[in-house]
Amino acid sequence: MEITASQVKELREKTGIGMMICKEALIKANGDMELAIEDLRKQGQATAAKRAGKAAKEGKVSIVMDAAAAMVYEVNAETDFVAKNEDFVAFIDSLGKILLAQKPADHAAALKLSDASIGSITVEAKVTELVGKIGEKIEFRRYRKMAADPSKEKCFSYIHGGGKIGVLIKIAASAPGALESAEVAELGKDLAMQIAAARPAAVDPSSIPAEVIAKEKEIYAAQAKESGKPEKVWDKMIEGKLTKYFEEFTLVNQKFIRDTEVVVKDRIAAVAKAVGADVKPVEFFRLELGESD
Repeated sequence: MEITASQVKELREKTGIGMMICKEALIKANGDMELAIEDLRKQGQATAAKRAGKAAKEGKVSIVMDAAAAMVYEVNAETDFVAKNEDFVAFIDSLGKILLAQKPADHAAALKLSDASIGSITVEAKVTELVGKIGEKIEFRRYRKMAADPSKEKCFSYIHGGGKIGVLIKIAASAPGALESAEVAELGKDLAMQIAAARPAAVDPSSIPAEVIAKEKEIYAAQAKESGKPEKVWDKMIEGKLTKYFEEFTLVNQKFIRDTEVVVKDRIAAVAKAVGADVKPVEFFRLELGESD
């Protein structure tokens, strides 16, 4: 069967794949456009399998949000060159719109979403298609959703380094109007930047699992025994080390990065006083490009 130039052009427009590959796919499919597309996607799956062992640590961390929810997500590629590829960037943008519109519960659910903007196939299938088209491992690796009650909570975000780090933080206030104030908006930005730079593990000590604190105490107790100091001061040593742990790893007890003479909880208290309402951080997510979960 003769394959026309217009057929090849149509297939290229639908898939973005090179002219020669499109022509070969149409010849193989006997001119059947849908079968050719299916075959090309299968080739993409084969490419994905070949690239599966490759490290994909470039890419971008992105954030999308509305009044009721915020999402931070990471899409990876093997090289920075592909991370700037037009198709790769367009997929990240489309994915963000899909996530915001459909608000999947978790990453597994997000992979199964479909939308006309990505050819009415699933996100997972679109990633496979991109691998086949670009020839490099691409991975929609992580997704976190933060829900907010607009009557008492608001999410704030920060992207560092053009997508190297993404931070979401949810702030609650006892008066809804306070959440729309310039003071709380500035606090949201400050806290998100604090999380990006200082990498806290939790909002406050009460947010740290009891087993984690127990393990820290166990370590400090062993250190106290090895210190050579009298047993009567061991408990004090343990508590002192635990206090330092909280100062380093809990957001509210860290030194404020924009003024190290101030502790973050004091910065929060100053804002609460200014807006005349109780204000507190509730939860946060921090995703850094290429890091392990």
